Amino acid sequence: MARIFLSYRRDDSAGFAGRLADAMEAEFGTGSVFRDVDDIRPGEDFIHAIESHLQQVGVVLVMIGPRWLDAGADGRRRLDDTGDFVRQEIQAALESGKPLIPLLVGGASMPAEADLPAAIAGLSRRQAVVLSDSNWRGDVERLVASLSKLLPDEGVADHKRRWMLGLAGAVVGLAALVWAIQAWRPPPIDVPPVPVHDIAGRWAAQVKYDWGDQHDEVFEFEYRGDALHGTATYQTGRLTIEQAELKGDWLRFVTRSQEMLGSDMPWKEVTHRYTGEITPAGIRFTLESGGGYSIHPPITFIARRAPAP
Repeated sequence: MARIFLSYRRDDSAGFAGRLADAMEAEFGTGSVFRDVDDIRPGEDFIHAIESHLQQVGVVLVMIGPRWLDAGADGRRRLDDTGDFVRQEIQAALESGKPLIPLLVGGASMPAEADLPAAIAGLSRRQAVVLSDSNWRGDVERLVASLSKLLPDEGVADHKRRWMLGLAGAVVGLAALVWAIQAWRPPPIDVPPVPVHDIAGRWAAQVKYDWGDQHDEVFEFEYRGDALHGTATYQTGRLTIEQAELKGDWLRFVTRSQEMLGSDMPWKEVTHRYTGEITPAGIRFTLESGGGYSIHPPITFIARRAPAP
């Protein structure tokens, strides 16, 4: 059951939200974070789902990026619309009395009370936590420490205690298995190998980015022992793949680039998170980019096998 409710705008901080949700679930357990994009079933009433999950969780995190306050169209802010989902999430959280923590990402500042609708003005009086790209790991560790105090039953200590109990059980089971093998050796049985995806080699995709440009991107994968390595192009640069993981039909990895805004501004690191589903048609990727000076929504594309150059 989800214990943490994460509120965010997709076109403001989707990349940061995905990155944080992964970090939170690594600490508090799979399924501990509720996000609308992941946890609302197709056809389910959005408002009912939000209210139901707010009743269950122990804390609400509101992620605020550079475009969170002024996001809108035709000169009208979404926050000023009573039907805005983000506004409804925050209003319901404030009325519930649940602990609420604003998270500032992408260099965003905490909005003033005067800039918020009266129904959610209380958000401005909540102590905010800054999650910076330059010190992401340290900032997240401090957030985890705070959440552990708010979620004692589902905190890190309890999660690790369950892990240790599971490990102890595995050790006992392994000892019993060794004893059984020594006591009885069955005749060999030919078992067909479990099929796995071999993605080693070169893959290519036409990727259209949210600002309109289209690039031919190339992905090259190789195995070094059991570890997956490789490179991925991003626009005109070839980047090293990090944290590559292939489980079943799903491939995940990270690349990093640098972004600069004007000659007087410092370089900022941008993290690109790729999640790919391996299908007969190719690898169906979703790319989420976070950090830097720009905010980009997730994009999808398909990479297909390509001949060596």
